[in-house]
Amino acid sequence: MVMPSHRIRLALLMMMSLSAWLPTDAAHALRQDADEPIRVNARSVETNEKTGMAVYRGDVLVEQGGLSLRADRIEIRTRNKRTDFIRATGKPAKLRQRADEPTDEMRAEADRIDYRVASGRIEMTGNVTVRRGEDVFTGNVLQYDLDDRTLKASGDESGDGRIHAVIQPAKRAAEPAPKP
Repeated sequence: MVMPSHRIRLALLMMMSLSAWLPTDAAHALRQDADEPIRVNARSVETNEKTGMAVYRGDVLVEQGGLSLRADRIEIRTRNKRTDFIRATGKPAKLRQRADEPTDEMRAEADRIDYRVASGRIEMTGNVTVRRGEDVFTGNVLQYDLDDRTLKASGDESGDGRIHAVIQPAKRAAEPAPKP
């Protein structure tokens, strides 16, 4: 059995946004993506309407508009016909938001990506890397609240225990040529 796409549409869109890293144009594109069909490609799926669980396995690719999520396994749990929880696991699980400008494209990866729909919280765990253009963020745990637009991150206890970020300076607009 295949779950209706409207049950997972908003959850996938929210999970993939990480809007703190996205410029305004990309955030607008995310809203437009909500109207696009969701395409799921996997080697297998097991669904249980009674428990509200769907588990996709085997090089899973979920796409909606400019959004994509790739993982070894994606689990989607619904309650009362609404998406409640999404978990993507892999080595790594990968998230991508395509944009018109290559410098605005957002890519993220982690061993596990959890999205709790009711609370609007995303948690990426294990070897987390988020890139937008040349900006890079790495750590072991990243938590993002979609409603508050707040980010918390921590480093890995087995490594140097720190998060790392490289944020490029904004490009200056070209100055107009002097008039002759």
